[in-house]
Amino acid sequence: MAQEKLDSIKGKDNPIVFGDFLVGYSNTGKTAITVGLNLNYQLKNDLYTFRTSETTSIDKIDWFLFIPISIVSNTTTEYALLYGKRHVEDGLAYHFSGGISYNINEDVNGKIKTKDTFAGFPLEIGMSFFKPRKERFRIFYGLIPVGKPTSFGRSFGFKLYANIAKKSYVGLGLTFGLGWHKIYENEK
Repeated sequence: MAQEKLDSIKGKDNPIVFGDFLVGYSNTGKTAITVGLNLNYQLKNDLYTFRTSETTSIDKIDWFLFIPISIVSNTTTEYALLYGKRHVEDGLAYHFSGGISYNINEDVNGKIKTKDTFAGFPLEIGMSFFKPRKERFRIFYGLIPVGKPTSFGRSFGFKLYANIAKKSYVGLGLTFGLGWHKIYENEK
């Protein structure tokens, strides 16, 4: 009888919390590079995300020998809150999200800088791959296993992202993440 009570005690499942780093190509009307960071929390199939990113296009650089003396560029910095749905299947997850963002746009033309702010509607659709079951965490590019099997791990994936705003853009990028990507149901 005492054994039955011990067997029926359920352990606590891990939360689904993870961060992603994004590097991507964007089109703002010009060619641009985007880098960003997402912090995510999932409850059931609901995904809550804080996203920050910076999209930069460089139109012209004037050089003196190897020193840039004049740069014409545009940079948009985004801070966004998104809500969406995320579905997990073994070592694969896909999601779609939308929300609201605060954007800071800065145009640089030599020594002349102009700055404006505006709201936007960020969107993203993504897919990520991660370990399907608990494994020991690996360091040095996955070569050396450390510790006991854990639900904490790495991920990589693809993301299509956009912001519909005064200065809209759309992009495609690679994501690299760390965190707890799914509930591992008390695996040992």
